[in-house]
Amino acid sequence: METNNCKIRLVNERDIPILYEHLREFVETPNASTSGNLLPPYDQSKKFVMKYLIYNENHEYDKWYIVLDENENIVGNIFLSKKNMIAYHILKKYQRKGFAEASVKLMMKENPRKRFFATVNMKNEPSLDFTTKLGFKKKSFIFEKIESDYE
Repeated sequence: METNNCKIRLVNERDIPILYEHLREFVETPNASTSGNLLPPYDQSKKFVMKYLIYNENHEYDKWYIVLDENENIVGNIFLSKKNMIAYHILKKYQRKGFAEASVKLMMKENPRKRFFATVNMKNEPSLDFTTKLGFKKKSFIFEKIESDYE
């Protein structure tokens, strides 16, 4: 599926190294993540992708796409979870060029649902503005407290 400057295609096994580099950039970007998880080892990340490709019924992602520009350059990736949660990452050098908006709209059109959700780090102002621009409404806040095993 495509628009004038953006296409999405389903992730395949050849994308594993690329997805790992996208994950590295995402994890290293301040305030991008809502989980705060560290970069997993490559083999662990590869298993995660292979589980999506082979055993999708047991995977949290329903659909996972590579985002491409008009010249077939990979500019990011986007997924839709089985709970209708949308997440995206556009590589820094391609941000603010319309790829996130186009890819989210394409994915929503390709995978119609009654409602979609997006979880955004409260400190990530650009992403908060972006999801609002797409018509998402603030629904709730999620708070986290991590208990130490030694407390």
